[in-house]
Amino acid sequence: MELPNIEYIIKLSGNDESVKDKLISVLKYELPLEITAYYNSILLNDNNQTIFCVHKLKHKIGILGLDKGYYIAEEYENQLKENTNKMQNTFEKIIISIQNFVDFL
Repeated sequence: MELPNIEYIIKLSGNDESVKDKLISVLKYELPLEITAYYNSILLNDNNQTIFCVHKLKHKIGILGLDKGYYIAEEYENQLKENTNKMQNTFEKIIISIQNFVDFL
C-alpha cells in the first residue's frame, strides 16, 4: 500500500517553509471537512454530492503523493456516475490513511 507523503507539497512550495506551512495548514483544515461531507453524502444517499466529494478528495489524495490512490479515487468517481460503488471500501481506506497522516503533520 502506498504511503502518504509531502513531497509534492514541498515541490509546490519551492522549498519555501512559509508556503509549505500554509499549504499544510489548508490541508489540515479542509481535509476533515471534506471527509465529513463525503460520509454525510453517503448517509443521505445523495449520489451527486458523493461524486462531488470524491472529486475534491481525489485531489487531496494526489497532493499527498498517492498516485495509485488518485487512480482509485478517479475510478470510484466514475463508478458513482454509473450508479455503482464497488470501490467504496478501497476508497475509504485511502481517506482514512490520509487523514491519519495529516493528523500527525
